[in-house]
Amino acid sequence: MPIKNTLYRRPPTPNGLKAIETKTLGWYSPELYANMNSGVLEEYLEEKNRVECFENCPWSWKAILFGIAVGSIFAIITEYVGLKVGIAIPGGGYVVYLVAILLKWRPTLNNNAQGANVAATSIGSGFIFTFPAMYLLYQHPEYRIGGTPDDPIFLIQEIPPIWVVLTATIISGMLGTLYFIIFRRLWLVDDPLPVPSFEAGIQLLEIANEVYKGTSEAASRQIKLIGIATGISATITFLKDFPIVPVEGASYRESILDAAFGGDWYSHGAIHIPPDYQTWATFEFGLIPIQIGLGWYMKFRVAFLMSLGTLLTWYVIGPMSYYFETPIYIVGFDFVSVRDFPNPFAEFTTPIFASYGNIGRVIAIGAILGGGVTALLKMYPVFKPAIRDVKLAMSATGQDAAEAGDYIPGKGWYEWPLSHIPYMLAVAGISIVVIFVVGGYPVPQTVAFAIILVTTTFFLGAISVKVMGETGTQPVSGTSFITLLMLVGVFSAMGTPDELTAVMAILCTTIFGSSISMSGAIIGDYKIGLYIGNRPYHLMKSTLTGIISGAILAVVGAVIF
Repeated sequence: MPIKNTLYRRPPTPNGLKAIETKTLGWYSPELYANMNSGVLEEYLEEKNRVECFENCPWSWKAILFGIAVGSIFAIITEYVGLKVGIAIPGGGYVVYLVAILLKWRPTLNNNAQGANVAATSIGSGFIFTFPAMYLLYQHPEYRIGGTPDDPIFLIQEIPPIWVVLTATIISGMLGTLYFIIFRRLWLVDDPLPVPSFEAGIQLLEIANEVYKGTSEAASRQIKLIGIATGISATITFLKDFPIVPVEGASYRESILDAAFGGDWYSHGAIHIPPDYQTWATFEFGLIPIQIGLGWYMKFRVAFLMSLGTLLTWYVIGPMSYYFETPIYIVGFDFVSVRDFPNPFAEFTTPIFASYGNIGRVIAIGAILGGGVTALLKMYPVFKPAIRDVKLAMSATGQDAAEAGDYIPGKGWYEWPLSHIPYMLAVAGISIVVIFVVGGYPVPQTVAFAIILVTTTFFLGAISVKVMGETGTQPVSGTSFITLLMLVGVFSAMGTPDELTAVMAILCTTIFGSSISMSGAIIGDYKIGLYIGNRPYHLMKSTLTGIISGAILAVVGAVIF
């Protein structure tokens, strides 16, 4: 078997090569762990799974519905956490893993249920990172476009019907999911992305495999440790976040920790330096179990890469803006030096936070846009064979159609048919136009959005999947910024009124964010599935099934929070 030298492949081990050549390398074996991301192993497993997955990977609606139920619950939880700390980390997967272990399900069935859970949770990403802007521009005093603090004028005068964005999100989410068929071949088999931390899922499924076979000692120990960690995290979160203590002379309540320690050195779950010293820079330690666990889980290198943008903002951009007295525009007033914060227009904003919100974020948008365009240009040669495969699947007939579409005679589909992608693309484009027009939006702007959606979902979705596979974090907010800028530019060029531009751009970016999140979020389940013998067709089926309930609850959470 030839060994390719590509960007992400690691050298295979001699024992691994020997086991592959003799076809004795099995799931959960030491050689499997030692040769992950070698490329040779992934190609071997792809061929092995084509033969054995039909018996090894049963389908069970009971398991899928359980995964959907857990994912739907965690869709609300994830949305709350995402709006609270700015990062969406779904935790329903571990619930699915543990319950499936207790019920002694096959590992492949466990992973199918996990796919449904991920879909139900991840479809709401756009409602975390984009949709709240609708309410900020509708009634938040810091985002008024005129008037006075006592009599503000807002850009958005009325919240549009929710059913429009809900229905369009479900359809576009299915489109983004089907796009992953191409990405799976490119970045899980041909040139495997590392997908940091996916090994933990395989280890949990190895425990499930031992329980399924009748040995459960290791599983009991793992479940106990996870239960303890969950209890500690829940306790900390309750103490710092839940507003249960009445505040004297106020109508709101505060958390137990804020009531006990709130002041210059602590507030809202963070230990920080006093506001009077937050000028050149700041330092704070957030009591956020999710972020602590994320850093521990990813180890130093990936966690450091994730933090580079934050470190650059706090300790380079912030001090420079303070030194040069960079002006910041205050709505309804004028430009004000960053050194003049706090002021009557921003009484609780310190200089470093003014730099962060008004300078650092703008620079980040430019970096994301420039980096994204560059990545698209560099990846053009990678997409050529993938597009060729789709054309082949569309034009093939008979035996050629079976080969192009991964149909195994006498057994069924191994992979979801590639030929469905162009059809879903057409269905998504037409359906979204109809939905928005029925919802009262103008036809030209709606058609323009539909065209932008189906194209950016593929190309920016590819960037999202690639970044997810490299760092373990999906840049939904970053790619959504790019799409938002494109939409605002197109709508403005079409002479669209400012309020309608804002409403449509936010709604459309929300739909886009939910759509690409489906391509990126499911990469972990497909990566794991390759190593444990999952049938990709079943993973795609379970993912598509979980989208509807997750989208509905994501909308509910967006309105509540």
